Amino acid sequence: VGPNGCGKTTLLRLLAGLMAADEGFIRFDSEVWLDTRRGVNVRPQARNIGLVFQDYALFPNMTVRKNLEFALSGKQNKRIVDELIAIMELTELEGSFPATLSGGQQQRVALARALVRKPRLLLLDEPLSALDAGIRAKLQNYILRLHEAFQLTTVLVSHDYREIFKLASRVVALQQGRIDQPDLPAAVLFSTGQDGDVRLSGEVLSIEE
Repeated sequence: VGPNGCGKTTLLRLLAGLMAADEGFIRFDSEVWLDTRRGVNVRPQARNIGLVFQDYALFPNMTVRKNLEFALSGKQNKRIVDELIAIMELTELEGSFPATLSGGQQQRVALARALVRKPRLLLLDEPLSALDAGIRAKLQNYILRLHEAFQLTTVLVSHDYREIFKLASRVVALQQGRIDQPDLPAAVLFSTGQDGDVRLSGEVLSIEE
């Protein structure tokens, strides 16, 4: 979590390889994704990351199932699509086009599509901020379900403190581009107030704007 402009979205873009770093080092598990001193910068496609942003970015001319199947790699088994459709309760919608879906339904499709290739890291940049409270709470449950089913490390940017407490196991606050006060959720929120917080979970990182 952290105030506007503290670098939360920039951090996600750097992790995904969508933004060039002037200087720095990124390692995920034992893999070095970025080392500017040695000229290492692993391309985004090779980092095995799932991305979900506030805008759903679904293909309007494809059904729900086709949107998910489009994300399959060449030789990947299509059963993962069936599994995700079941987990996200999209069975009755799999033949529908995005324009006929509600915002919450579209975001469920976007979350499922991000996991088709079984990424090791899932980046969520305020994916629920445009939704009303009821739909948002339901989608938080879906995120937890996906997180547990796929054992993901998840980085979440959020404005909602209740969402942070519900989803993250560890919270880290960002201030002016730097990680500040790594701690459990309650301590971070007490120390930063309502300006915002970033939260890094044992497997869930949630960053609030």
